[in-house]
Amino acid sequence: QLYSGSDRKVKRSLNQRMLRNTTLNILIVVGVCFVIMMLSMQSLANSILLDSLQPMAKQSAETVEANIHMLADRMMTIAGDTRMSIEGIGDGMASGSKPVTEEIEESRKAVMTEAAEIYEFHTLALYDLNGGLVQGMDGAPESLDSGFLGLLQQTDNLTIHTGTVFEDKLGITMGMPVKENNETALYLVGVYKYDLLHDVLSSINLGKNGMAYMVNREGIVTGHPDQSKVMSGRALRELSGGNEEAIGRVTTGETGATEFAVDGQNMLVAFSPIRGTQWALVIQVPKSDYNSLINNSMVLAGLCSLAVLLISVLLILKMARSISKPVKNVTNRMVSLSDGDLHTEVANLRSGDELEIMTRTLTDTV
Repeated sequence: QLYSGSDRKVKRSLNQRMLRNTTLNILIVVGVCFVIMMLSMQSLANSILLDSLQPMAKQSAETVEANIHMLADRMMTIAGDTRMSIEGIGDGMASGSKPVTEEIEESRKAVMTEAAEIYEFHTLALYDLNGGLVQGMDGAPESLDSGFLGLLQQTDNLTIHTGTVFEDKLGITMGMPVKENNETALYLVGVYKYDLLHDVLSSINLGKNGMAYMVNREGIVTGHPDQSKVMSGRALRELSGGNEEAIGRVTTGETGATEFAVDGQNMLVAFSPIRGTQWALVIQVPKSDYNSLINNSMVLAGLCSLAVLLISVLLILKMARSISKPVKNVTNRMVSLSDGDLHTEVANLRSGDELEIMTRTLTDTV
């Protein structure tokens, strides 16, 4: 059967087919590799960030602990002052004109006044073994919180209150037994101003939106750069988006790191207990703060991939033309031969491959 003129027209160019198929294959390979690389980078980055946040949380907790110990040492010094006990005054009339009770009251007042002038206290006071106020500065509560009193009685040593809210102010409440004849006679309770904790927490810089805060064993926020969250008694449940696993690990004094979502935003979180207190330090950083670096790397990798793909397409196009052009010439000559043209010469090709054999064979055929 003879082919008509329309049948002899090229419907699909060999050059286009080679270019299309090869480019499609390269795109598939590059796309798969790009996705694998992106997922691997994100997974690796998360793992590295969590591993690095954990020692950071522990170090920050130790910084807070050192500052708390400094305040505790001051309380011990005040409670251990000889003027706080009757033994420091002596038996009988201390000055010859005043009874011992009046003398000891003046002596204790002098100690607390000196301490208040040197250190930043909201209040400083002495309480009896039942938590009743014996003597103190203005603003001292008439009685101690029952829970705090119970801790003082149980430990019979330096005790730090679990909360940091004191009469609509923020402060660190500490209690220390005052000894007489090696027996606890009174409890010295002081409320330091919150500024020290605030300065420490605010100095922990964690990216653009990261922050450090403290919670107690009940999951109540005791320290935060935003003091209103402490005053309002915000709970860890709100800051962690209700993540029960994170709440359990933080409030039981564990050191670790995890990831959870808060208001639809993924957070990288590390936590560590503050020794000597019932608090834990929590570091919380939005994952997006670090994902921007990963995304920038992925964009750069994508641009490099596109550049390589463009170069590959150009090389493929050059190779395709080196194949399709001789084939097109041979095809056109064979069409003209079928039309009875026995005179047009066949363009010789010196490529050393099948194309050269094909052109020579066509020349011999003509």
